[in-house]
Amino acid sequence: MSVFTYSGRDAAGRRCRGWIEADTPKSARILLDARGILTEHLAPAAVAGTLRGEARARLYREIGVMLRAGFTLERAIGMLVDEDPEAGRLQGFLIGLRDRIREGLPLSGAMLLLAPALPAFEQAALGAAEQAGTQGPMLEQLADFLEAQQAVAGRLRGALLYPLAVLLLALALLSLMMFVVLPRATSLFAQFGDGLPAAARLLALWGPRLMALLLALLLGAGCAGCWARQAARRDERLAARVERGLLRLPFVRAIQERLWGLRFAGTMSLLVQAGVTPQESLGVAGAATGSRWIARLAADQGARVRQGASLSSAIGAIPPLAPHLAEWVRVGESAGNLREMLDQAATRCRQGYEARLGRLLALLEPALILVVGLAVLAVAYTVLKPMLDLARTLGA
Repeated sequence: MSVFTYSGRDAAGRRCRGWIEADTPKSARILLDARGILTEHLAPAAVAGTLRGEARARLYREIGVMLRAGFTLERAIGMLVDEDPEAGRLQGFLIGLRDRIREGLPLSGAMLLLAPALPAFEQAALGAAEQAGTQGPMLEQLADFLEAQQAVAGRLRGALLYPLAVLLLALALLSLMMFVVLPRATSLFAQFGDGLPAAARLLALWGPRLMALLLALLLGAGCAGCWARQAARRDERLAARVERGLLRLPFVRAIQERLWGLRFAGTMSLLVQAGVTPQESLGVAGAATGSRWIARLAADQGARVRQGASLSSAIGAIPPLAPHLAEWVRVGESAGNLREMLDQAATRCRQGYEARLGRLLALLEPALILVVGLAVLAVAYTVLKPMLDLARTLGA
């Protein structure tokens, strides 16, 4: 039996939608007709695709709570399906997930089938928890981790929003001054006296050209950045060169290394808690950093660990991670509390990341405002002063 979503109108003419179980689309329409529903749209509900991190975290948490309460996996997902019959795409995903569970797939296999882009660390954590019999608690831990990662990403986006808004406002104001106000002032002064003073004429001549050049350079830099990002996704060596180049910038290095360390330590802690071996979790945690360079280095070091090398020495051989994680891992290995030390390392990396990002933005925001204010003031003074002089002359 399959599940279909429908939309249509009931006997009173009101719009309605929901889902129905039937063997075929024809039998689904017959069942809906028996309910007095005129079907306008009918489609299979078991959709595949992607779920955002927030949706996956909420799903994992709700399933984990129900599993710990004693519900079966199929029943837990069925209760989520019944909870909101008009949940749209999420409901279709849940229905597909329940159907795959009914077919005998584990949660990790069903999630991977319906969401092929599921991150590798989630696949590993789900699979290890199923083997260890700790699926309920592990799903809640996974939800905590995803929510923490989303919170970090949200703070980064929020922190960059204000400087970006100031920069766009500055470009808009300067463009207005150069391409609208200045040409009109020049035309106005051409009708009176000898025209603009020397400084204003120079600004009128070169200002719009320099502004157009600046806008073209910014547009070209944006296009080049988008191209480099797409090319780096296809070329691992190019991605590694770009990342190493970014680390040569002092402020970027201090922030980016700690962000990678936060993601690496948090992911490895989650995997270790789920029962994944360190040699297997090393490569997965490296990929979870989002850095192609670190992912390649971590995969190479995972092979070293399989041959008998210690985890701390392997992390020490990954340059961006070594200063922030290697000593914590060494202490965790020797004391037998690797997961706790990884959690502490992740916390320290997060604190350092947020502190340095805050300091950078605290300097960047007033600097942008000062530069914008001085540029607008210079242009306005150059244009408005001759106009005020002309007004006083005409008034006299």
